[in-house]
Amino acid sequence: MPLSCQELYTELSETIANRPKINTHCHQLPDREVRQFDLEALLRNSYVNWCGVAWDDTERSHASLIAKVGFNSFFVWLQKSLLALYGEETRLTAANWQNWSDRIRAAYQDPLHSRNLLTRQCGYRRMLLDAYWDPGSDNGSPHLYAPIYRINSFFFGYSAVSADPDGNNPYQLYPHTFIRDLDEYLGWVNDNHGAHQAAGCVALKIPIAYDRGLDFEPVSRDQARQVFARLTAVAADQPESTGQKVGQRALPSNAPGIGAPRTDESVDAGDIKTFQDFLFYQICHMAAELDLPVQIHTGMGQGHRTNAAYLQTAIQNNPATRFVLLHCSYPWIQDISMLADKYPNVFPDLTMLPLVSTRSSMTMLHELIERASLDRIFWGCDTWTAEESFGSLLAFRHVLALTLTEKISAGYFTHADALLVIDAILFNNPQRFYKLASAG
Repeated sequence: MPLSCQELYTELSETIANRPKINTHCHQLPDREVRQFDLEALLRNSYVNWCGVAWDDTERSHASLIAKVGFNSFFVWLQKSLLALYGEETRLTAANWQNWSDRIRAAYQDPLHSRNLLTRQCGYRRMLLDAYWDPGSDNGSPHLYAPIYRINSFFFGYSAVSADPDGNNPYQLYPHTFIRDLDEYLGWVNDNHGAHQAAGCVALKIPIAYDRGLDFEPVSRDQARQVFARLTAVAADQPESTGQKVGQRALPSNAPGIGAPRTDESVDAGDIKTFQDFLFYQICHMAAELDLPVQIHTGMGQGHRTNAAYLQTAIQNNPATRFVLLHCSYPWIQDISMLADKYPNVFPDLTMLPLVSTRSSMTMLHELIERASLDRIFWGCDTWTAEESFGSLLAFRHVLALTLTEKISAGYFTHADALLVIDAILFNNPQRFYKLASAG
């Protein structure tokens, strides 16, 4: 007797839960940052902190927060995670807030608490880590974390005082005499890429959609030289570095709007864009030569010219570069269907999408199954904590199981085909693509 849709969904969901997984994108905090965690710290380091609702430590404020964000997908999936992980049957309320907090604080007395949740509850064999507070770090745990090298700071290297929203300037991260020659600067960038690849980094990460649009246009080397000369001439009298060195400063807040690119108002914005456009293409060439994929934040970010379609010119002009389009350009998800259909060097990553919009991620997954080759689809949690990572996984597990149930019920493919899809997205694709032999 064939299974009902509910039975099929349940079976597929359990299969997904029990399969090994490679998480293609996270910002998991270092162990030292979570030692004193409680409910408050957990929420502040979650996407609930992105909902635009302020709260304090009063019961009235807690009640107001829950009333306002209780149906937001960020809150819903985090709460589902906490209910499952901590064995509670009652959802979070202002009245039981302290009880929840005490339970979480007690769990974090075990220094292995986070690690156990990630490896046992989530089933992660490896996690690709974007440590934006220390680019290229593996949190001291290379057996679990495969580092991603976040290179946003180099787009601000025309100055010693400009910085990305995380406060990073390349001369601060990698002390060096200020460079005014474009070819020397490109050599320095390439050397840093190679050094981080040799240290274990498996991809480059460009989150510049938080700073500007993704409309990167081809720029000639002569034009780039002229622009770089003008930009660096303005910066010539600036101090050689700014701020504290990595490891001496607090981690940047995860709340949007806290950080913003720090730019020198005395330089021309058009020159900055031209320099960044040229550098983006050069980084694409470097990545291809090093055989490193390039993960790019697509979608909201600053919200202006940040949908993935703006990358089409760059993708078309760099066929040897592998572009991983994080977040599938939400809310402009149809951009991904178009790009994946046209360009074999485009790799859609559903990272964070089920957590942002469960409904949109189902639409996206249906389209990717129908339009992209199966070997190009990935998923990552994109979270800071083990609890929210599990919530992100629960969201994706629901999306994947329900989408596959619909595909089987509609006769699009078989149950055996669905199992192939599960193993491909959860493990086989990222293991092969990022060359994670140790994840087996």
